[in-house]
Amino acid sequence: MTASISITVLEVAEFASALRHHFGTAQTWRHGTPPAAPGVYVWATKGAVLYIGSAASLADRLAGYHGWITRYNPEERWEVSVIHMLKTHGANVCWLPTVDHPDALLLESRLIEWHRAKVGVAPVVVGWEAKRKSRRAAAEAWARNLWNDEQPPLGESQEDGHWPDIGRVA
Repeated sequence: MTASISITVLEVAEFASALRHHFGTAQTWRHGTPPAAPGVYVWATKGAVLYIGSAASLADRLAGYHGWITRYNPEERWEVSVIHMLKTHGANVCWLPTVDHPDALLLESRLIEWHRAKVGVAPVVVGWEAKRKSRRAAAEAWARNLWNDEQPPLGESQEDGHWPDIGRVA
């Protein structure tokens, strides 16, 4: 049985002072087509921050996200937790360019820590930084496989009655 809890998260607008301190001037989050420049991005639903990330190329990174989110159907299988949360919560993205990728990484860390300082927790959607060849990657693959195995069959037309091996991780 699952339980529902409420937690407090920042709204995107509440990053204004952190951005002003980082850049030295007020900044406005941008929407629409991002540039092929480094920067930070925030995924939010109804203004509530879900995820903070950085990229060497905002255009490439956000195009990747949009593709993954568009193709992902949570009714069929569990995908990487970031994509699952963004899709199921109907998240939208805003972004800001930075002078270079190291500055984007610094600003990403600062915004995550600002969020933690203001509300006591980091944003609720877990990032990618610990994925490859880590204990977390192995544990996530195990959880994804278990989740997919526990889903009911797609339809009664399946002769063997097993969930299709979609998204299974070795």
